[in-house]
Amino acid sequence: MSEFIKRLKWHASKDELYLTVEGTLSTFYLVLTQTVIFTALALYFGLNEVALGLVSSFPMAFQIFQIFAPAVIEKLPSKKKLLAFFNSGRFLWIILIPLLFSEHRKPELFILVFALSQVFAAFAGNVWISIISDVIPSERRGKYLGLRNFFVSLATLLVFYLYSLIADNIKKPFNFAIIILITMVTTLFSLVSLMKVRDVSSKKTGSLNDLRIVLKDKNFMKLSKAYFMWNFVILLSAPFFPYHQIHNLKLPMTYISYASITASLLSMLFYTLWGRLSDEFGHKSVLITGLSIVSITPAIWILMNEKHWVLALTLDAILSGVGWAAVNLAFITLPMETASSSSPMYFAVFSALGGLGGMIGSLIGGPIAKFFNSLDFYVKDYHIFGLQIFFIIESVLRYSVIPLFAGISSRKYVSPATLFTNVLSTLSGRHAIRIQEGNRQEVIIGRKRLRRWW
Repeated sequence: MSEFIKRLKWHASKDELYLTVEGTLSTFYLVLTQTVIFTALALYFGLNEVALGLVSSFPMAFQIFQIFAPAVIEKLPSKKKLLAFFNSGRFLWIILIPLLFSEHRKPELFILVFALSQVFAAFAGNVWISIISDVIPSERRGKYLGLRNFFVSLATLLVFYLYSLIADNIKKPFNFAIIILITMVTTLFSLVSLMKVRDVSSKKTGSLNDLRIVLKDKNFMKLSKAYFMWNFVILLSAPFFPYHQIHNLKLPMTYISYASITASLLSMLFYTLWGRLSDEFGHKSVLITGLSIVSITPAIWILMNEKHWVLALTLDAILSGVGWAAVNLAFITLPMETASSSSPMYFAVFSALGGLGGMIGSLIGGPIAKFFNSLDFYVKDYHIFGLQIFFIIESVLRYSVIPLFAGISSRKYVSPATLFTNVLSTLSGRHAIRIQEGNRQEVIIGRKRLRRWW
């Protein structure tokens, strides 16, 4: 028995290592598709403002495809091979390399390649979460994901700096070609790393039957609906924070990048801390605390004018780095805890509703932001842009969504004040105060008492 336990622990550590390597190598693709590098490449292919706004909604909109992922997962016994197949959708970007050197670059081709790669990515996300729930023990998920996100954040900083140097110092279109080639090579290595992860067989009950079970799981649907509302609120204003800095304030990109680096460094520090606290005091506790922090950041942007932008940029970087580390971590771990089984359909419904909320928010937010941006006035000698009023409204809307998450039943939960006290204790080198509130192993849904699967 002791030998079996040793082998099990060895497998667990090896799985964590290879999954972390895979995630770190995947940052090359994420930087290509989710940063200013993507915007520059899109503009090179001739996308206008409308088209750029459209493609920016793809990552959220295509999360709806996750609802079909469990049916695909059921057909193949190896989840890691299935994940490798979906991650291979990144290789579609190779098609763009010869087009870079063409005088007649068609925006439609760029949009098509990006759209198809995002469909593959949506399926991959569901499979990845399913693998994590299979191979990472529940009592280690918070700590593991916190540590993994630390390395992913570090890699993102380095990769973004590398790609920026290439983009700025090498002539177009050779710079874009080199960036895409590097991304393809690192994608290949990430697939090799993924093949080292063991496959764990999971119970298959039929995707249609699983969908019925998920929809009847009142507690999990509460979480999914809250996630829908959160993404809806976030995407109302998300694209217009950098727009305000660049278009209205004309801030240098260098200063904006300094703030981003500060936020990323703080996230690296707090990912590991939030991961430990998440396992100790509950994933819901970390989520509520994180949501409370990031909900105040839009209101800080009332300071983001010509005179006070330095203070606003500093406060935003600090609060964003600390708060979003908690939110991003908990949005992975809490659905795993709340789900009554490890069925991929749970994660598919969660992601699909979140994607739908984000897509609707992004479509509605544009006209609203356009209206507010037309406003421009002074209160005595204090300059206020219309978008700053929109950001204050955004802050209020974020806080209004938090009670939806607070109403979700969880295995462990402490108040944000208690958790914050433990954060200060940990940072000061003292032992965390061990408090567990609402420590329940079962949850009542209707008249049924369900036993947790973790």
